[in-house]
Formats: sequence, C-alpha cells, structure tokens
Amino acid sequence: MNRLGVVLALAVCAAPVAAQTGLRAKSSTVYAREIASLRTLRAQNNRALAAHDLDATMRIVGKDFVLVGGNSGIDRSREDDRKAWAEEFARPGFDRYIRTPARIEVGERKGVLRAAELGKWEGINHLAAGESRPYGSYFVHWSKATGEWKMVSETYVTLGCHGRGC
Repeated sequence: MNRLGVVLALAVCAAPVAAQTGLRAKSSTVYAREIASLRTLRAQNNRALAAHDLDATMRIVGKDFVLVGGNSGIDRSREDDRKAWAEEFARPGFDRYIRTPARIEVGERKGVLRAAELGKWEGINHLAAGESRPYGSYFVHWSKATGEWKMVSETYVTLGCHGRGC
C-alpha cells in the first residue's frame, strides 16, 4: 500500500473512534484562551503559596476535590485540603511549592470543558539542617462545569530532593 493509501486507511479507522468517544473539533483560539487562563490561575496559585495566603490558595480548589500527595497522603475533600495547607503554612521552615506546567490540554465532553495539566513541582524549605528542595511530577484534572475553572483532583509524585535539609 502506498503512503496515500495508509493515510486514508488511518483516517477511515480513526473517524468511528472519534465519533464513539465524543471528540469534537474546537477552534484552537478558544482552547488557547482557556490554556492561557489556566496558566494565569497556576501563576496566581504559586504566588498564593509563596505568600502563605490560605484563602487565595484555596480559590482554585473545586467543591468535590481529591489530592494524592507526593508521599502518598490523600486529602479526600476540599476541607481536608484546606486543613493540610493551614498546617503546611504553619510548619517551621516551610517556604513554598512551585508548580510549573509543561503541558495543558483542554477538551469538551457533554458541554463541559475539562483540562489536564502536567508538569513539574518543587518545594522550598529552610530547615535547621539546611535548605531542602523536594521535587517531582504532577497532574491536575480541571473542570469548568460551574463557569469557572476549578481543580477536581491533583496527583503528585515525589521523585527526589536537593539540598542539605533533605
């Protein structure tokens, strides 16, 4: 089969899969605005974490929320997450976490925009033993079901730590 035949065969096979999974083509301009909005929310959240501002930190957390922490702890609700951040902010030596998105994908299903944010995270702590900088990868599930972007879930994986305080 020549190249054109292969391309046509792939297109014919992919069309039913797209129809079955509910994939809909959207303007890249719409998604570009949504991605920019999510990047802005992430930057605001990073600033809130650095300022230890609990209300601003929680602004992006959805009503039904689950977090799997980098060391496998689980916050099973928005209230659990708020309590965990309050404890973290009060912990001696805690400075901040920085999340840096590497990729944000946006799609729509049944009239609801959803996004997947994948990236790297780093913590900064100033401890008696020295600075520690744990780091790893993360994934966030966002939803715009309520008209504004909210996090549905976050999953963090701790992959290591730099510094004398580790």
